Amino acid sequence: MDFRLNRELKAYCQDFATVRRLLQDHAAVFIEVKEQVDRYYHLPAGDAAEGARRLKLRVEKGSRELIYYYERQEGNARTSRFQLAQADDPRIGDVLEAALGVRAVVRKQRELWRKDNVVFNLDTVEGVGRILEVEVQDADGRDIDAQVAEYRRLFAPCLGSDIVGSNEDLVVAAGK
Repeated sequence: MDFRLNRELKAYCQDFATVRRLLQDHAAVFIEVKEQVDRYYHLPAGDAAEGARRLKLRVEKGSRELIYYYERQEGNARTSRFQLAQADDPRIGDVLEAALGVRAVVRKQRELWRKDNVVFNLDTVEGVGRILEVEVQDADGRDIDAQVAEYRRLFAPCLGSDIVGSNEDLVVAAGK
């Protein structure tokens, strides 16, 4: 399997204005604001050593992407390994729902920024609130743990409590 690797910082954040200013000051580039709907499906239990396994269908701007990943918390950051596939057939969601059942539907507005191998997501998740997600993508031998620590320090004044798990867990916990 061809998996990609991310290390992530994810925390509640009520002060997106300050985050935007810090991003601009550190040469991050604003990409876009988009509406996303993620449907998470039930999966059979897997190897607990791998961490939580997830399968979601993301719909945005009429396109569909199927994302399978597993993640585990390591210290104060999360490691995700994932695979992506375009899912152009609009019936794919119905097929997945019939086969696996839907565990949660996450609706969010995502403001996307980027700098080098780092993606910054300023998410407003329906029924949950505002979340800052910093995804450091494994690239060219960079020390991704050091990058996560660097951005944790940079954004510390803006961060609320850390989030362990995914938006799926937050929506399920909120009963949405």
